[in-house]
Amino acid sequence: MNVSCEWLREYCDFALSPEELAAALPELGLEVDSVESVGADTALELEITANRPDLLSMIGVAREIAALTGLPLRIPDVALECAGDDVAVLTSVELAAPDLCPRYTARLVTGITVGPSPAWLARRLEAVGLRPVNNIVDITNFVLMECGQPLHAFDFDRLRGGRIVVRRAKPGEPVTVIDGSVHKLTNEMLVIADAEAPTAVAGVMGGLETEISDATTNVLLESAAFLSTNIRRTSAALGLSSDSSYRFERSIDPRGVDWGSERAAALIAELAGGSVCRGMIDVGRGPEPERTISLRPARASAVLGVDIPAEQQAALLEPLGFEVVAETADALDVRVPSFRQEVRREIDVISEVARAHGYSNVPQETHMPVRAVPGQKIDVVSDRVRGLCVGLGYNEACTSSFIAAGVAERFQHWSPGVHLIRNPVSREEPALRTSLIPQLLAAKRTHLNKGVSGSALFEISRVYEVGSDGPSERTCLTLLDDDGFGSVRGALDEVLARLGLAGEVSYAEYADANLAAGQSARLTLGDRPFGFAGVITGDLAAVFDLRTTPAVAELDFDVLVELAEPVRRHQPLPRFPAVRRDLCVVVDEGVPWADVCARAGEAAGELAESVAFLSEYRGEQIERGKKALAFTVTYRAGDRTLTGEEADGAMAAVAGAMQAEFGATVRA
Repeated sequence: MNVSCEWLREYCDFALSPEELAAALPELGLEVDSVESVGADTALELEITANRPDLLSMIGVAREIAALTGLPLRIPDVALECAGDDVAVLTSVELAAPDLCPRYTARLVTGITVGPSPAWLARRLEAVGLRPVNNIVDITNFVLMECGQPLHAFDFDRLRGGRIVVRRAKPGEPVTVIDGSVHKLTNEMLVIADAEAPTAVAGVMGGLETEISDATTNVLLESAAFLSTNIRRTSAALGLSSDSSYRFERSIDPRGVDWGSERAAALIAELAGGSVCRGMIDVGRGPEPERTISLRPARASAVLGVDIPAEQQAALLEPLGFEVVAETADALDVRVPSFRQEVRREIDVISEVARAHGYSNVPQETHMPVRAVPGQKIDVVSDRVRGLCVGLGYNEACTSSFIAAGVAERFQHWSPGVHLIRNPVSREEPALRTSLIPQLLAAKRTHLNKGVSGSALFEISRVYEVGSDGPSERTCLTLLDDDGFGSVRGALDEVLARLGLAGEVSYAEYADANLAAGQSARLTLGDRPFGFAGVITGDLAAVFDLRTTPAVAELDFDVLVELAEPVRRHQPLPRFPAVRRDLCVVVDEGVPWADVCARAGEAAGELAESVAFLSEYRGEQIERGKKALAFTVTYRAGDRTLTGEEADGAMAAVAGAMQAEFGATVRA
């Protein structure tokens, strides 16, 4: 937006130099991009934000300068003299699309002479970057720049039927605009038509057939309000833009329709020698009443961080066009001027108080208080588990929540049922995932396709269960590892140990169609089942086109978070070395490792530090229905170095317990 300093002084007689004005305007939130001399005048290029269409006019900018300097704002008085017939006798306006044109007004000026504009008018337009055309067109441009109200002048004698119809365009209807280009319109676009065809694209650009020429003697002057969103869409669709459309797109002052029409008609009569017909055609609804917003001065002072008395706040708002219409002990009822359509809430009015008070007068708080806030338990546990999994060699995955319905039905470990999406993003994936395992298997397949083998993946995310009120959520920790069940089991043990839960988890046999028999387990934390682990079946691997059968594990992460003890307790490093002894026992197939581990720990005595699984074997040397379990027991004393004899004696007790409890055979 270009503004002329000399033109601005017609509305506010400020003494600031152009450079001083450019330095002062940012105090009110108006950024000045450049200062340029234009003949004897100086033009400022202002950066106007989309929410301030009132500043797209000389009067709007002058109002800000008046508020800044404390000087009065002078808006020109319009002395419109009318004569002859009433305009309603000579023409008519039919408003057929009131949803797109809330209000349309028309005046008629007869007996004009089209010619060059006087020098002062030409200078004003040139100072703001507009090219003078002729006195009629220049007057409409002058008023547009003066008050922000777009206008259009039609050659009345070239309007077929001598009337105006404001309507939607017919599909494919053509119009030739003043730049000579031809455009085909749609039914969503608004046109200003005569009795037969469009003569202008409403709010965007006038038509070539009715433009003002040297032969024009009678002018129909349009001043209207159009729906801003429709003008924006039309302008973009046609690739047409003008100073008028730029303002209509951002909304105009609804009360400026009358003033702009009177101002332009008076200037046409003065500069083109015409006679303004009596009256004005006015169709549609008038402007809505100006809104009133309650402003709490105490609230404004609190928001701004500076105490501004209520009387001072009212005085600051008045030069900007706001009016205090009522006052109570705690609030001011502020009437918002019609040219500030964007001011709708109390905070908007507070912003105006801040601008008028001066941003530089609002104190800056240079000390920012910082207070440590303890992290939520779920965040602490999540960060710890993620860091541990990455340290163990797993890569974190982030997969989609949507999967194929058949896959979702296959994975119902947590609850029965699948939640189908009414309008899925993809027809191939219309269901919410019931497990993270299938998405990790799909990621594994992607890695293989790209030549990456040996994937170890984990993910912490939500799965969805069918509930009475729609899908419910459960957060899961899921791991996938190509190195087999033992590797996944080891990772789970590390996770549980890091969360202070290692001694509270037990493993039991688990039968699932997706997991290989004898190579799967259900995990129980205390007395709460909270997950499972195992090697996937060859059938499932084939579904995902995998050449291997990786091991997987999925835990209810919400249970982990609930029971975890994330506070880490310090333990001194051991002062004395450990002694380890291995043992292999042959037991019945139905004896779970968890029971063997627990009994071995009890029998090992107080010197036992840990019992760890080594391997499981079934083969030719093992009787059918039996399995060989190998494990290691670590012994350590806190006050001395253990002897080999002490460790051997403890292991003998373990071997005896295995024989007595499980009927085990100890293998050499």
